[in-house]
Amino acid sequence: MSSSPPRGDVIQRMRELLPTMPEAQRSLAERVLDDPAAAARMTIVELAEQCGVSTGTITRLCRALDLDGYSALRIALASDSGRADVRGTWAAHIGTDLTKGDDIRHVANVISANIGHVVAEALARLDLDLVERAAGVLAATRRAVIYGIGGSGATAMEFQQRLYQIRVPAWTHTDVHVALTGAALMGRGDAVVAISHTGRTQEVCDLVTEARSRGATTIAITNDLASPLAGRADLVLATGVRELGFSTETILARHAQLAVLDVLYIAIAQRTYEQTREAIAVTTKAVSSHQLGGTGDTASGPHRDL
Repeated sequence: MSSSPPRGDVIQRMRELLPTMPEAQRSLAERVLDDPAAAARMTIVELAEQCGVSTGTITRLCRALDLDGYSALRIALASDSGRADVRGTWAAHIGTDLTKGDDIRHVANVISANIGHVVAEALARLDLDLVERAAGVLAATRRAVIYGIGGSGATAMEFQQRLYQIRVPAWTHTDVHVALTGAALMGRGDAVVAISHTGRTQEVCDLVTEARSRGATTIAITNDLASPLAGRADLVLATGVRELGFSTETILARHAQLAVLDVLYIAIAQRTYEQTREAIAVTTKAVSSHQLGGTGDTASGPHRDL
């Protein structure tokens, strides 16, 4: 076992293991995750008293996290918490492996390596049985709402457009009140795909809660299986991003989400093959006259922005 795991791994690992932990250990982990910095400042006795558990429970949690003991846990928590203190800085937003003076070729190489790594990791950790179930729901849905905020909102819009072009009745909304209104009008046979890297975006969680209460099937795309969003959704597809050298939230998260959604999209298209094939042919013809080369220069075939 290692006494000093890579930065960012301990809290991520704790969140992943949370659903499978025994009750006392889960209660302890939840308290630690609420304020990792505070936990890092406590002795093992102080933490046990604060959380209402035995020191043995803390020791077992350390073993579950592949740590040598409580000292290693404190160091790891302090390290993770220290990263949170630099939010709004270059290191937090861009990362530590790209600097102001780096050559543009080095920048391109770092981005290529990190994106390739995170996409491979996301797909390797993806629960394909859950993808199959989600694809079955969306292939048969009466109406689907695809929803996200910020960067996840852009991902939601792209996925909605892809579903729409193969005749899956899908919508997305940029106004939260409109989205909640639509969710309130949902019922059995309808579906929501909610996208949030952290799984803690209030608007996204509220939409899932409302839609599920009306009988709709809810599908979450998130990186945190212990998040409120994951806890509220019927099906959860995890993107599996572990923090690398530059902004997980803005770059790596988006590519992991798109990779997961690509797999889901193909699975839906397979289930609606004849419908999809016909829709692609019709929509390609409809937009071809609006593309350069669409009516004359066809050497490379019609281009599509849908």
